[in-house]
Amino acid sequence: MKLTVWSYQAPGHLGVTKAASSFAGVHTILRAPKGDGYAAIMFAMFERLGVPPPMTVVALNEATLAGAAADIGRAVLDVDQRFNPDLIVVTRSATAAVLQEPLDGEIGMIPAGTVGAPILQPSAHPVRDTEISAFAKTVREIVDHFAQDGHPRTAQPSVNIIGPSLLGFHDHSNVESLRRMFADMGVLVNAVIPLGASADELRTVGRAWLNVTTAYELALPTLELLRERFGTMYLTDAPYGEAGTTAFLRDLAHMLELPASRITHAARGARLLWYARTVDAHALSGKRVGVFGTPAAAAGIARVLHDELDMSVAFAGTYVLDHGDWLRERVRDIAGEVLVTSDFADVARAIDQVRPDIMFGSQMERHSSSRVGVPCAVISPPAHILNFPLGYEPFLGYDGANHIGDVVNRTQVLGLEHHLIETFGPRGQGRFAEAAPEGIEAAPAPAPGDLRWDDAAERLVQRIPFFVRKKARANIERYAREHSLAMIDESTVLAAREHVGG
Repeated sequence: MKLTVWSYQAPGHLGVTKAASSFAGVHTILRAPKGDGYAAIMFAMFERLGVPPPMTVVALNEATLAGAAADIGRAVLDVDQRFNPDLIVVTRSATAAVLQEPLDGEIGMIPAGTVGAPILQPSAHPVRDTEISAFAKTVREIVDHFAQDGHPRTAQPSVNIIGPSLLGFHDHSNVESLRRMFADMGVLVNAVIPLGASADELRTVGRAWLNVTTAYELALPTLELLRERFGTMYLTDAPYGEAGTTAFLRDLAHMLELPASRITHAARGARLLWYARTVDAHALSGKRVGVFGTPAAAAGIARVLHDELDMSVAFAGTYVLDHGDWLRERVRDIAGEVLVTSDFADVARAIDQVRPDIMFGSQMERHSSSRVGVPCAVISPPAHILNFPLGYEPFLGYDGANHIGDVVNRTQVLGLEHHLIETFGPRGQGRFAEAAPEGIEAAPAPAPGDLRWDDAAERLVQRIPFFVRKKARANIERYAREHSLAMIDESTVLAAREHVGG
């Protein structure tokens, strides 16, 4: 057993409650001690629902441990009478699973005919399953519970979008982006699952012509279920980036037998590839990046950075161990290394060793990157409240491609800014003082005196404003050492300036 300081995923019960509470008409009852019902607080704080989340926490106390209480039965009856749900999901927190026997006995004590809604106990284990695997299993089981055979396909080409949920990373914006894009393609959205999916929509889920996903790791069990029950084919890759979205729509148009000319209309607002050809974007070319997150996000963002912005992917990785091979298959031709680990310290060490120009990851990587002076963009959960925007900030589709471009621009540190930050706001002080794994140190200053400068290079340096000249010289010498140069000449100074985006 290993003590974990920071963990990428919550226990399985959060995956269950997140999945079940995202459906319309589904109410979750969670048996948990005080403190384990934090999902309800997260729903209220991150989603800003304005109403209580569809979730009831039944406290685990001495009486329940002694078997003297039937509080689950009372909670089920109360939820059924007060909320009239289409389905009641009953589960336990990780702590309750360790301390108490399964809930079957208490549920079995409920008198027959007293509860109108069906009761579902998800198969996901609160301890053995991770947050993501429990989410995926629970979505599949709820869809399977409601889905009905015998409904014909929709008259117009249509899709189900599998994966978006409450507490999902930018999921509300992603769904809106995909809806706009599919409308431009003449494709109906039959259902979004689980985010807001009603019992009626789930009963007719088999009407869709095709299933697509926003996150493969969350959707795979449901995608396979719908293929088995209704013969509905699916696309596994989410539409990241402009070129990636166009490739996605080509596959969709082929499978739905739609004219490819509709893609041009859907892409009319796309600007990422145009931006990549501008002078402003040239500073990004060749810059080294690290990418780490969920498999779908890591694969999608890595391809955008490499294929569309001409950046060099030093490493890409995921903390979802079950889907490490899926990620490897998608980035092996562009990533210098593929890192599959659930230990944040492994990723922190990779950041420290590689020192990418920009890191793209979760909030964990933002902390680790800040410690060693590497700018970081958050592109994946686990996330912070800042990653639940009030406005429209998608990562998927053509609108999402534009937003990714903005994220890259906001994250990169430009040349003069780089010098000013190092001069007036040293890393490791003030807001840059972040906790880091043991053994991670701040970047050492270049050792003086081991490089020679020619006269032309010295003259160029003298043109740099005096208040950043010292830092500029240090950066040029660092660049020279990285490229094994003993003499710094005019071309070295110019190349170093281009390297830092100045």
